[in-house]
Amino acid sequence: MKFKYSLTQMIFILGYLGLILFGVIFNSPSESNVKTTVNNQKDYNLATLVDNKGHFLVYNKNKYEVWIDLEFMKKRNEYWNNKSTLNSKYSDDELENKKFLFWGVYDTEEEAKESLGDMRRFANIYVNQERVYNNLFSYDSLIGNYKTTQYGIEKYLHENGLLKEKSTIRLSLDNELQNYLYYELKKTVEEKKANGAVAIVMDTKTGKIRASVSIYPWNLGYMGYIEPGSTLKPMIYALALDEKIITENEKFESTYNYKPEEDLNFIVTESEGYGLGELNIRDALILSSNISIAKVMKKIKEEFSNEWIYERLISMGFGTKTDAEFKGEIDGVLKYPDNWYSITPYQIALGQGIGVTPIQLISTFNSLVNNGIYKEPTFLENKESEARRIFSEEISEKLVEWMNYVTISGTAKLAYREGMLIGGKTGTAQKAIAGEGYNEEAYYSLFEGYYPATNPRYTFLVIVDNPQGEFYGGEVAAPVVTEAFYKYEKDFSNLETKKIIFKNVMPNIEGMYIHEAVNFLISAGVSKNDIIITGNGDYVEEQYPKPGVLIDKNRYFQIKTAKME
Repeated sequence: MKFKYSLTQMIFILGYLGLILFGVIFNSPSESNVKTTVNNQKDYNLATLVDNKGHFLVYNKNKYEVWIDLEFMKKRNEYWNNKSTLNSKYSDDELENKKFLFWGVYDTEEEAKESLGDMRRFANIYVNQERVYNNLFSYDSLIGNYKTTQYGIEKYLHENGLLKEKSTIRLSLDNELQNYLYYELKKTVEEKKANGAVAIVMDTKTGKIRASVSIYPWNLGYMGYIEPGSTLKPMIYALALDEKIITENEKFESTYNYKPEEDLNFIVTESEGYGLGELNIRDALILSSNISIAKVMKKIKEEFSNEWIYERLISMGFGTKTDAEFKGEIDGVLKYPDNWYSITPYQIALGQGIGVTPIQLISTFNSLVNNGIYKEPTFLENKESEARRIFSEEISEKLVEWMNYVTISGTAKLAYREGMLIGGKTGTAQKAIAGEGYNEEAYYSLFEGYYPATNPRYTFLVIVDNPQGEFYGGEVAAPVVTEAFYKYEKDFSNLETKKIIFKNVMPNIEGMYIHEAVNFLISAGVSKNDIIITGNGDYVEEQYPKPGVLIDKNRYFQIKTAKME
C-alpha cells in the first residue's frame, strides 16, 4: 500500500513538472524558440564575382523572411495578447481567417527577431539569398543577370555550370580602369551629342579583358557589329608584307582619286579631299591613305584568289565568335566569296563590306601589338587563353613601330599627352543603312591602339557612334583612352576630409559623392574589395550597414546610389 502511494505521488509530481515544462516551451518569449530555416533555393550560394583585384562585382546577400503561425498563436490563447502588435502592420480584416502571416524581410537575423517582440515563439524565419549587382560603369550590360537577361558574363557562367563550381570567380576586369574608362566615354558621348559609344581594354600579352564599357542600353561590344573603316588597314598591310606582296620601302602615288580596275564602277578618294603625293608604306599608314591601301589590295588580288583573302580574314578572327565568356556574342558579317562583288576586296581594304564586332576587332589588332600572336579574349583571370600566330614577329614589330607616329605626326595627335605616349590607328566609318547604302552624314569614330608605346601592357579600342560636329576618329575617339589611362595611373588616394571618422565603426556616408564615400569607408577600416556599389547615380542615397555599426561584424558594405536632381 505504501509502495502504491509512493508510485502515485511520483506520477503526480512528474505530471506537474511536465505541465510546467509545457508552459515554458509554449509561453516563454525566449528567442530560442524562433525556428530559422534555409530555404531550398535552386541557385543557393552561387559564386561571388570579383574583379582581378578582388573588388566585389556580384555577391550573395542573405535575406531573412519572417512568417507568423497565427493558428498556433490562437491555440495557445496568445492572439489577443499580441493583437496590438499585429495591428501595427495588419488591419482586423486582413488578419481574419489567416493561418499564416507574412511579417517582413530583414537584412539580418537579429533584426528579424527584434521585429517580433513577444511573438518570437510563434514565428518561423526563412533564409533566402539575393544576388546584389554592381550596376555602375555599364556593368549591367556587361555582367548582366543570369535570371533576367539573355546576355552577359553571368549568363554564360551560369549556363556552363561555372557559378556552382567555386565560391568565388575572379574576373579579368579591373574595376578602377572600368570606372575611368566609363566616365571618359560617357563624357565624350554627352559633349559630342553622340548616339552611344563602346570601349574595350585588353591585356596585350594575355588577352584578358581589363575593361569593357558600352554607353548603350545593350552591349555593342559583343552583340553588334560595325564596319571598321581605316582601323582594318594595319591588318591588310601586315598581310601584304608577310606574303612579300609589297616591301616596306615600296612607294605608292596618292592622287585625289583612283579607279582600281577599268571595268569597275568604283572610285577611291582620299578623305582629305586632295592627293597626298608619293608615300611609302609607313607614311601611308600614318596618314591613313585610302589610295595606297586600295593599290595594295590590287596587288593582293593579282597574287591570290578571293577565297584566299576570305580564309586569311577568317584566320585573323573575323566572321566567327571569339568565344569570350559572354552569352549573346555574335559572329559578325563576313560573306563567303561566292557572294562577293568585284569591288568587295577593295571595300574590305577600306574597312567596308565587312561587319566586325568590337571584340573581334580589338582581338585581331592585339595580335599585331603582341608580336603577331593572337590570344583568345577572356573574362576569367585564372584562365590561360589559347594562342596562335597569325602575323610574323618581324612585320608585327614594324607595324607597331610605325603606329607610334600616329599620335605624334599622324591622324591621332589629340591622343598625345606629355609623358604618355600612345600608339595606334584611327578610323572613321560611314554608317551603312540596310538597302540604302551609306549615310554621308552619320559616322562611327574609331581609335585602336596600345599603351604605353614601348613594351605595351594594354591594347584598346574606342568607338563613338555618330558624334555631332567633329567626327574623325583622331578628334573624337583618340583622346578618350589617353584621359582614362592618365587618371588610372594617377594617385587619387589623397582626398582630404574634415569629418570625424572612428576606426572600425561604420561612418555616415549618405549624401556623399561616390569617390568620397569610398574613401571614408577605407579610412574607417573597410577593405576596398568589400565595397559594392549599386545604382547608376552620382551620390550615396542609402548605405548598408547603417551608421554606427561595428565594421568587424559585417562582410559586405553596400552603397546604393542616386542621381543628383
